[in-house]
Amino acid sequence: MRPFELSLGIFSILAAIGYFLPSLSETLKHKTLPIALIVLAGSQLFLEGFRWQLWPLFIAILLLVIVALTQATNLGASITVGFSLLLAIISILAGKLLPIPKPYAITGPYQVGTTIAHLTDNSRLELYGNDPKAPREIMVQIWYPAENTSGHIRAQWMQDIESAAPAIATYIDLPSFALDHLKYVKANAYIDAPPIKEKSPVLIFSHGWAGFKEQNIFQVEELASHGYTVVGINHTYGAILTVFPDGREAPRNPDALPSGVSQEEYDRASNKLVRQWADDISFVLDELEGTNANSTLGLLSEKINLEQVGIFGHSTGAGATVEFCASDARCKAALVMDLWAEPVSMKAISGGLTQPIMLMHSENWDLDNPARNYGLTEDLVNASTNEVFEFIIQGTKHYDFSSLPLLSPLAPSLGLKGPIDGTLGLEIINFYSVNFFDQVLRDNSVNTLTDLTTKYPEAIFGVRP
Repeated sequence: MRPFELSLGIFSILAAIGYFLPSLSETLKHKTLPIALIVLAGSQLFLEGFRWQLWPLFIAILLLVIVALTQATNLGASITVGFSLLLAIISILAGKLLPIPKPYAITGPYQVGTTIAHLTDNSRLELYGNDPKAPREIMVQIWYPAENTSGHIRAQWMQDIESAAPAIATYIDLPSFALDHLKYVKANAYIDAPPIKEKSPVLIFSHGWAGFKEQNIFQVEELASHGYTVVGINHTYGAILTVFPDGREAPRNPDALPSGVSQEEYDRASNKLVRQWADDISFVLDELEGTNANSTLGLLSEKINLEQVGIFGHSTGAGATVEFCASDARCKAALVMDLWAEPVSMKAISGGLTQPIMLMHSENWDLDNPARNYGLTEDLVNASTNEVFEFIIQGTKHYDFSSLPLLSPLAPSLGLKGPIDGTLGLEIINFYSVNFFDQVLRDNSVNTLTDLTTKYPEAIFGVRP
């Protein structure tokens, strides 16, 4: 819990207990304590802001103040005070189980800047919207090594979290209000901070089905702190929610991956989705190639090296990574996390990749057809002609490759993570991500990839689930 709300909760408990202590003076019980409670509650609201987990606590405070001001000492007053004590404890537990996460610490030598852009591809029509003549629109967020962050505001974890939180909560089987407190979560990055003078390699991130561009903020900020410009794409209608600058909202379209259809029809639909996402990656690189001081991405003008491009993604985004890298030579390295290989075209699978590829697998991803998915992954690996680095991370599940496990200690019960310690899992992912791209794109990794197999015993190389 945040400092003021935890202090307020503890003080409320002590005040309730104090009501039953005959040694305390009546003045302290009925005047000093209620005034102190009101002052502390007001300070907490002013300095930290309200979140739904505090409702029981503020009801408890109201009850304590009423009992104190009426100077009641009968059985009803005692029951009310006891109830307020229970409410305060419930509020503290709720705050602990659904906390306001701190940003995952970055370890690179650079501070991180970030900016958001709305891009429209007039050469493509939107496949999943209501208007068949509408062009494809996407939102992207860029994280980059920053020169100086002083005077710049720290970004939120997710810019549109107040709109997206109910959709995310519902998707992971929580009440729609359960994640509203995430509006208070800050990122490490600072909005529109000036980029460093040196040109940086470019990485494109593609999220999973029902994901969002910030879902791997622990990873993109870490890469940016090590000198990479990272562009996260919100794949409209595949992301949990896309919010455009004019206020329009585009929720995930479940019909993109239809249920109750034949396997053949489902395969066509999923490949259509992955191809669209691969085209989004291509379009973003086109936009970056045309970046100048007057463009939408003008902040990056002459600050990026488009000869050093890596693509990485999770799940469906990993499939889009393979689909793109199999056909576009601009991709110089591919990092795929829990690859959903089934939607990838057979041309891409059978042709393999000519770029170095790193495949990270969870130990236990509850797939409908794991034999098929991992069989296609094996075909891809066998057909690829460059270096392939493949390993599983013991104790992980599918969503351990995202920031979701950090949202709550309840994450394992919600199916959002495996038994591995959440921060250790992210540490492993970040370590291998930085070293892979450093080695392939910069040829300057401190460690050679072949020497990294013993760094973490949880990372078992040469193995897939």
